[in-house]
Amino acid sequence: MNKKKMLLTAQSALCVIIAVMLIAAVLGICREGLILKAADPLSRIYTREKAAAALRPVLPLLVLSLILMVSGIFPGIRGEKAAKLLQHKSAVEKGPGNLKENGAAQPGAEKRKYVRLHALRGALLLLAVGLIAAGVMNGSARDVFSKAVKICSECIGLG
Repeated sequence: MNKKKMLLTAQSALCVIIAVMLIAAVLGICREGLILKAADPLSRIYTREKAAAALRPVLPLLVLSLILMVSGIFPGIRGEKAAKLLQHKSAVEKGPGNLKENGAAQPGAEKRKYVRLHALRGALLLLAVGLIAAGVMNGSARDVFSKAVKICSECIGLG
């Protein structure tokens, strides 16, 4: 099994495990909330503390998933299309009437293209993580969470 398949298999398995853990956490919060609602109908089911406590076991897996994603970007694990292009290029260069003689291909041009693409992906990933962290720090996550709770509680009738 090559590196790409191993990495994709690990990411897929990790994604399924995280999804199952998150579903179990939500069901646990709902179950506890229903028990609290039976005793006190005005009590809140969804609180920040309950959500944080439910997410603590999932957090290491989320970090591991992020590390696997980043490790797939940087070590040169290319997609099938990129690998085929590079194989085709090397086969054409070895054969008669190669592209270098015609001046159609620059040596290393495709490699520079992929390096730039990986650098762009990495920069976008860092930008996204930075903006998410900034949003969490300024309280936007709390606002979104409270709006989501109100929508579920008032409109849909969950909780």
